Amino acid sequence: MKSSHGFAFRWICTLAIATSGMWYLSSCKNDTSALGGTFFPSHTNVLQIDTLTPLVETVFLDSIPTSGTGVSLVGTYSDTLSGTIDTYSYFAIGAPAVKSITSKVVFDSLCLVLKPNHYYLGDTTSVFHLNVYALTRQLDLGTHAAFYNTTVFPFQLTPLASWSGRVYPNRNDSVLIRLPDQMGINWLNAIINNPSTINSDNAFINNYLPGLVIKGWNNQLIVGFAAKDSSTYIRMYYHNQTDAKTPLYNDFQITQTGLQFNHVDVDKTQTPFAGINSQHKLISSALTHHYAILQPLAGTAVRIGFPGMDNLKQIGTYSRILSAKLIVKPLRGTYAPGNPLPPLVTLTEVTDYYTIQDSLFNSSGNYQHGDLVQDFAFGNSYYTYDITPYLVNQLSITNLNLRTRLMLMIPRPAYNTTFQRLIVNDRQTNMDPMQVTVQMLIYTIR
Repeated sequence: MKSSHGFAFRWICTLAIATSGMWYLSSCKNDTSALGGTFFPSHTNVLQIDTLTPLVETVFLDSIPTSGTGVSLVGTYSDTLSGTIDTYSYFAIGAPAVKSITSKVVFDSLCLVLKPNHYYLGDTTSVFHLNVYALTRQLDLGTHAAFYNTTVFPFQLTPLASWSGRVYPNRNDSVLIRLPDQMGINWLNAIINNPSTINSDNAFINNYLPGLVIKGWNNQLIVGFAAKDSSTYIRMYYHNQTDAKTPLYNDFQITQTGLQFNHVDVDKTQTPFAGINSQHKLISSALTHHYAILQPLAGTAVRIGFPGMDNLKQIGTYSRILSAKLIVKPLRGTYAPGNPLPPLVTLTEVTDYYTIQDSLFNSSGNYQHGDLVQDFAFGNSYYTYDITPYLVNQLSITNLNLRTRLMLMIPRPAYNTTFQRLIVNDRQTNMDPMQVTVQMLIYTIR
């Protein structure tokens, strides 16, 4: 075989594979190698290396956009790794669907209707508690493109209404919260006597209700509700004076879905991640019991580096990477059928703390989502990623300041509409460490 430079090569092909510390050798052909006109013995080895140790860190995410997702998240959840998560939902209600009503009607009741979207985190067997508050000023994006998990608007200290009961997220049952009768009577009178003050969204918001916020209290459960016109609304019940048996109703729906958003408070003071915040945005797993946590809506992601990758250059006279695989194993005991792992976790390339450059692609040119293998029975779940092109490219960059890191991230829509999480560790002495396996082709000419 001739090279592009006119050199003739005939290889002695020896296959050497290291597995769990054992070497297996097989010789496929004996020959000589001619370089110029002088013959040298040569060897071609394939090595499997599993000693490239990842550097794992938890990154603090400053803010996550939560507006316009069509999901309200309400409630509280707490454990020793996520900390205490408290989330509540803001939204505005628009003008009534029926804008003209005869005066010969009688008001019955006013109810806020919330329809679960089947997402939950926590104990669904416990009693769920909700408070509904009126905003003191209307929702307004101003110069911003979105509202975030850190955004707040002022609201009245005394709730308009409270509700306690069981929520069944997997059913189609709605939660009905009785609002003050006097509020409903005022709205009904306005439709009858002064419709111009209530028959448009702006008029209704300016004159009667700037918006609402729903908060939970004394809960160990977060519930998702569909924040859409047909799923979250206020229904006014009334009847005709001459026909009390036939109920009538008028709906006030969410019409400005882009203004609905979720605020999230997270307290990590009693967790291994207590030291991470907006001032200290990065914490090594060496300081967090060798754990790292990915939970974007709670403000964290997992960053991965390979500080020892340059050692791969020292193996053999000539070498190249054939394949490199990253295996991410969730920490046992941190997931269960009622609290499942994220089905999709992308691997992204980042600079700085978490500035995403791009996601890693597979050989078919599609984003890698980890190909999750889930094993609840024995806790042997894992995600796998092909990082071959990434390692090859990084090793070609001699300026270390220009190299990038990798970051695990949950893609949309789960990214900002759920509290899905992935907890990993970096240590061989712990169960389920993060692992890298590299296969290298080594050319040695003697």
